[in-house]
Amino acid sequence: MWIETAYEAGDNIPLPSTDDSYSGKLMLRMPKSLHRRLSETAEREGVSLNQYIVSLVSAAT
Repeated sequence: MWIETAYEAGDNIPLPSTDDSYSGKLMLRMPKSLHRRLSETAEREGVSLNQYIVSLVSAAT
């Protein structure tokens, strides 16, 4: 495991981040044409643009 190897080598091991480090907000810039396509698809799916993009990102990770 990486952490065991790093510990044995005396490497600095960063502390885990907390949920307090993340606001849940993300500024995203995209071409107008992509914005339009995403908005149109979200509308057809009956969800908000935000919900649609979150579902796409979740499926990709």
